[in-house]
Amino acid sequence: MFDSVRIRLTLWYAGVLALSLIAFAIVIYYAASNIFHKRQDESLRSTAHTVVSAYREELAEVHSQATASQVVLAEITFPNRYVLLTDNTGKPLASSAITFAIPSSVLADARARGFSHATVSNLRVAVVSLSSDQTLGFAAVAEPLSVVEDGLSELRRDLFAGVLLVLLLASGGGYFLARKSLAPIASMNGQTQRISAENLSARLDVTNSRDELGQLAITINDLLARLQNSFNEQQRFIADASHELRTPLAVLRGETEVALGKTRTVDEYQESLWLIQDEAERLSRIVEDLFILARQPINTRAAFNHERLSLNDAVRDCARAAQVLAVRKGVRLNVGTDFPSIALNGDEELIKRMLLNLLDNAVKYTPQGGEISLALARQNGNAEIVVRDTGIGIPATDQARVFDRFFRVDKARARALGGAGLGLSIVQWIVEVHGGAISVASAPGEGSTFTVLLPLASPHESHSHRPSAR
Repeated sequence: MFDSVRIRLTLWYAGVLALSLIAFAIVIYYAASNIFHKRQDESLRSTAHTVVSAYREELAEVHSQATASQVVLAEITFPNRYVLLTDNTGKPLASSAITFAIPSSVLADARARGFSHATVSNLRVAVVSLSSDQTLGFAAVAEPLSVVEDGLSELRRDLFAGVLLVLLLASGGGYFLARKSLAPIASMNGQTQRISAENLSARLDVTNSRDELGQLAITINDLLARLQNSFNEQQRFIADASHELRTPLAVLRGETEVALGKTRTVDEYQESLWLIQDEAERLSRIVEDLFILARQPINTRAAFNHERLSLNDAVRDCARAAQVLAVRKGVRLNVGTDFPSIALNGDEELIKRMLLNLLDNAVKYTPQGGEISLALARQNGNAEIVVRDTGIGIPATDQARVFDRFFRVDKARARALGGAGLGLSIVQWIVEVHGGAISVASAPGEGSTFTVLLPLASPHESHSHRPSAR
């Protein structure tokens, strides 16, 4: 039962309301009790003054306290009230119905103030002096405490019944409101349960985008959209990876079958082995790139080896390695010699992989006799790396997609050059994981310029090494 949010909300609401009503009833009860007792005292004192006035008039006629007292009590009667007339010492002169003793402390208070109140034997008593000089005695009027207690008892019953009735009605209303308020969540739950990998395009209904439930539905829809994009990207990645791996594996298998089909000369075997070696190397590069890309969604900057490194040294090392590729291709590689001293906090292995991929891409798509330049500079608190080539260029419609996995502008030529369309995707990921940005400017037949911006290391940052995630 308590697993239901509606029940829990109703119980919480009922509990808070019950405490509030009980507190309110207690305040009302004690306030009413004080008012009832105060009015009883005022009424008894007023009655006592009436008795005193009648007594004074009668005493002026008969000049006898005993006679005046008896006459007054005989002429004046009060329902449910008892009157007692005493002398100045508190000795009874006359009484109606019952006689009750007045404590000396009450009499002393009445002498001092002219009146006093006291509770005597379940009676509430008001005592008033018979004369202004307190020489004649006192008039006391009493009333049973049950007169007020009966009223308070009836008030207690009414408050109890009222609190219980309001609580029951409010709890029922609270349950209805909780059920009505949570109905959209139940609907969202049902819709969400019907969404699976086969229908990730389905979305939750948004009845009111301005309230909290509408905002929750919008958030869930955004989450579903991201999941759909990720799922589609994963399917596309698997399909592209399978396609890229299938070709070199087919070449390896086919060439092996041809070589083993019949006895061949040494030169023919050697030619087959060279082809197998090329395809094996291409397959190894694809597998290594796929391994790096597979780590992208689950790793952040904090997961990599962060160390203070010299970007100048990394650029020069990569330039020397790329120079070998450029010479083999017949391309000229120009590297600046007056680099500023630039330090970064990052993963040196990944930084070098990013630089080598950019340079290798430039060499691949620059024809023989072309030129490639590599520059390093400071730019607005960042390290700026610029790789410029005079290659085939990239059409404007494809520039936004060059960093997508397995995307190649010229697929036939890229395959012939051994590319799988993963290099620039890895470059973008490495740049972003280091908090940087990469952009490309290109035109067909005019070459391409890739610009990388990486945040410089702060002089106050720690030089300590973090353990590598690899």
